[in-house]
Amino acid sequence: MGYRSEIRAIIYPAGGEHNLLNYDKLKLLMNTTFKETWDDWGGLAVHTDGWEWNDHHRALMFTYHDVKWYDSFPEVHRFREFLAQVRDLEYEYEFIRLGEDTEDVESDSTGDSQGFMYVSRSIEVAF
Repeated sequence: MGYRSEIRAIIYPAGGEHNLLNYDKLKLLMNTTFKETWDDWGGLAVHTDGWEWNDHHRALMFTYHDVKWYDSFPEVHRFREFLAQVRDLEYEYEFIRLGEDTEDVESDSTGDSQGFMYVSRSIEVAF
């Protein structure tokens, strides 16, 4: 099966909820310019929650579980390029990857991101 990660990200226009024009532009970009990036994810994740639009907060949110996240994978490289392009287009993003090991946490965000995501650890009992 290989080493697996959980990936979560949020992408939203600078100005947050009040920036309807750039939110609509982001929707268009995701269905045209960045469509190939999203199509790539189908083969990487075993459990795909996928991506969804949150119109209330004007954000694109995505969650993928059991992702094979290796820097040598072209899909991972394209995703990193995608985040750089999003930043260049003046959108904010927050990204977190959790590996199987508790110490394996990767996070990235733009300078003006709102800090909507964070990592929380808890103890659970499953009899």
